[in-house]
Amino acid sequence: MDIKIQSIDSIGLSVRSKNALHRAGIHTVGELMERSEEELQAIRNLGRKSIEEILEKVKECRKMESRPKLLPSENEEPENFEIWLEDEDHRQMVKDWLKEQNSGIEELELLSVKAYNLLDFSGYEYLYQLAFVPAEELLKIPRMEVSLACEIERLTWHFIREKKEDFFASLKSEQEVSDQEKAVPSIYDLLTDPEYRETVYRYVKENDLEIEQLNLPSRPRQRLRASGYRHLSDIIFKSRSELLTIPSMGAGSVEEVAERIHSYMEEHLSRIQAFLAGDDSALWDDGEIRRRILNLYQTIGFGGLSFQEMLEQLKLPNYVAEKRVKKIIGGLLAEGELEYVDYRCYRVFQKFEQFLNHCNSLGEREQGFVKKRLKGFTLQEIADESGVTRERVRQVVGKSIERVCNEYKAKTGLDYFDEDYYRYLYSSYQLNQRDGSRWLGIPGSVWNYLELRGVKQGEKDLQSALDDRSLDAGLRLKIKNYLNQNKIYIDGAWIEKKRIALEQAAVRRFCQEEVSFDQFVLLYNGFLKQEEIPYDENLYLTEAVYRTRKSRLSDARFLLWKQNERIRYYDIDGRDYTELLETLNLESYENIEVSTEKFLLDYPELMKQYDIRDEYELHNLLRKVVPDGSYHDFHCERMPVIRFGIFDRQKAIMDLLMENTPIAANDLIQLIRQEYGYNAQNIAANYLKPFSVYYHKGVYSVDQKPMSTANQIRLKEALTEDFYYMDEIRRIYSRLVPEGDLEEINPYNLKSMGFSVFSRYVLQNYPSLEAYFREILTKEDVADLTPYKKRFAYVQAFYQTFTELRKSREIIEFEPNQAIRMEKLIRAGVTPEMLQDFCDEVYDFVEEGAYFSAKSLRLSGFSSDLYDLGFSDWFYANLLIFDERFSYGLMFGALILYKGKRTISIKSFEMDRIRARGVMDVYDLSRELKEIYGCRLEEEREVIYKVQDTEIYYDPILDRLYANEDLYYQELDEGEREG
Repeated sequence: MDIKIQSIDSIGLSVRSKNALHRAGIHTVGELMERSEEELQAIRNLGRKSIEEILEKVKECRKMESRPKLLPSENEEPENFEIWLEDEDHRQMVKDWLKEQNSGIEELELLSVKAYNLLDFSGYEYLYQLAFVPAEELLKIPRMEVSLACEIERLTWHFIREKKEDFFASLKSEQEVSDQEKAVPSIYDLLTDPEYRETVYRYVKENDLEIEQLNLPSRPRQRLRASGYRHLSDIIFKSRSELLTIPSMGAGSVEEVAERIHSYMEEHLSRIQAFLAGDDSALWDDGEIRRRILNLYQTIGFGGLSFQEMLEQLKLPNYVAEKRVKKIIGGLLAEGELEYVDYRCYRVFQKFEQFLNHCNSLGEREQGFVKKRLKGFTLQEIADESGVTRERVRQVVGKSIERVCNEYKAKTGLDYFDEDYYRYLYSSYQLNQRDGSRWLGIPGSVWNYLELRGVKQGEKDLQSALDDRSLDAGLRLKIKNYLNQNKIYIDGAWIEKKRIALEQAAVRRFCQEEVSFDQFVLLYNGFLKQEEIPYDENLYLTEAVYRTRKSRLSDARFLLWKQNERIRYYDIDGRDYTELLETLNLESYENIEVSTEKFLLDYPELMKQYDIRDEYELHNLLRKVVPDGSYHDFHCERMPVIRFGIFDRQKAIMDLLMENTPIAANDLIQLIRQEYGYNAQNIAANYLKPFSVYYHKGVYSVDQKPMSTANQIRLKEALTEDFYYMDEIRRIYSRLVPEGDLEEINPYNLKSMGFSVFSRYVLQNYPSLEAYFREILTKEDVADLTPYKKRFAYVQAFYQTFTELRKSREIIEFEPNQAIRMEKLIRAGVTPEMLQDFCDEVYDFVEEGAYFSAKSLRLSGFSSDLYDLGFSDWFYANLLIFDERFSYGLMFGALILYKGKRTISIKSFEMDRIRARGVMDVYDLSRELKEIYGCRLEEEREVIYKVQDTEIYYDPILDRLYANEDLYYQELDEGEREG
């Protein structure tokens, strides 16, 4: 709102000052700005302090109204920039400009790392925050040194001087724009300047509103009416002082009226300005626009038009504003001439029966004949009752209907009655009157009307109507309801009477814990009997279909199929497997075979998070979510083995034996198990048979070829890193000693060179793998974890150490695969106790059983001092995911948390949001997930896919999700009653 037209109550004056000004007839900021200090001194009850307060507020308002002249002269910069900057207003201009440029502190190119970190962790992210801050003030930052403070102050001043020309060029541009804007009269000018009064009044009279149309509260509306004011034009130029003279019109009521006047002026401002400029077309007649809008429906009948389609077909002059057309449409909606459904406007047609009652073309006898035919009376029944022949009744009815239609056309210009809405359906599809009335809500009189108009019923199957866009969405909804009657209600959802749908419902109900397929058959058949579904060989499970149903269920995506034909319900499509697949790092596996039990052993926390209970479940899950042949030729072998590319198991075990000889039989079995995940009994009984030649008295031993001292020295000098894979050492040795034998790369020689030797890798300079991984993960204040995760994908100790460091908060991920040390946070004044306090505060803030994210916490009003650190939501979520009071999952790229301990998934999360609302448009759900929870959706349709096969009901016509199908039908029924 224009500052001048605002009430003085809105600018923060004391009660005493406001009351004194109001009594003196000064109600708006514009009226106050016109008074001099001497005039204020003459106002009763205004003391010295009140006048000082008022003058200060006036000064602030003048700054808001128009910035002071920015340049010392019209086109020149100041001769001495430093002296110009001594003025506090000028400094503020520079700070505002820096803020608009979004200049970060990283633009101080010579700023030292230490100074940058101190500023960053103290909340100084942008240069406008540092501009003109003296070194003395910077020294208040914890651990800030004098030299660093001076450095920051010097570099900031240097940056401002360097950007001087850009700054003044920007101000000059702003001044030019400001001058242009001042040439256009404001609302305040239009209402107060006598120069505009006559033209503005003429415009308002032509586009007048009654006082009732201003939507005023009852008191000001009644006071205006009682004083003889009937239209907006009667009060358009009334000042607040004049309005206050109306009997019983209080200050609050005056503000209501002033607000409505201003709203009207805002709405019509562009047209008034055009009219002032001499454009008489701004007074375009609304009646003509209204007539043209209604005429659009002469050709499209029951079709709807969006606003954009209306504009295209109306072809109005460019000077007719869209706002104005919308207002006219709004009037037609209010009058019942149009109705608005799903973003489109439809013409409202009169019912034939209603028009018949007032038709001047028919006598009482003719009307009676037609009404009886509409009620279903036969020609013979009417003839017998009236004493005329059956043929005569037919003739009278036929001619009467024709006269009614002609009179209707003459009066309205329309060809259609409301009953004709069903003409296309009736003439196209097979549907009897009883079903039409019961399921589609079509009155019998409509059927009779269409027959009387000579419409022949169609022959197409009604199922095809669901995709017939010639039928509107509401009618297709009713047809869908009718066609879906062959369903049963199970566990809050309507399930089709089809075997696969019933199997899924039974698995979800009875197989939360694993059962055998034979047990499931008994449970399933008993389930159908309990639901009173009559025996049907196409629904029940019989011996004849055992084999085919086993095959079908083993591939189903609502369960995990395990060894010994055991199954457990598992919501495969309701989860996000990004974290699972990234942690397993399948991309790093090449020409190798492993049992999925290896992953169970290596990543127990990850398996617990995804509710994977054994190697057979993981094998089945990977088969269903990882395409065969992906990564490096991934294949699911016989449970629980997976293979990448070509693998020689015997050679791989021989390599392990060579690398670890001599080794006890049990130790070798455990080593193979640790490396490849194979079952220990299977290793002993099958995989070690080819190596019996190396076995003697419980020990496997292979002679290890010695390496010459000279070659050991050469190799040792080349191996400068702490960690190597055996294959890497072999490649290095081949380059150093081309004639060397690769069998010399064995544990005996490597141990003699000072390495700790493991199954497939070696380590030096560290007492253990855990110590090494702890060192590399914590040596930098801020670390990129991506290369580490890629390099050590095979090494279980890396994942274990990484997980422990995150649990203990020694390192914290602040972005995906980006970690910060706790020590760095401590140096910035953040203690471990503060992080724990954050978790406790979140726990207290969030309701039990609620889903949330770091982003939704902020939006719901949660606040914390830790937010001053400026990290992204990923950091704050990572503080919470290892707190055992919460559960979490990675969903659409965001960490979603849950207060309580349970397995959560995308499906359970979406269902919770839909149930909370009852009904949600797909767009609204997608927007909520993105804007409130921080999810990243590649396309909105993903949210539909994730809640398939649940009690959530999706209607593709309205693109809407319902908590259950009952709500859908309830909404449908309410829509019919309103209709």
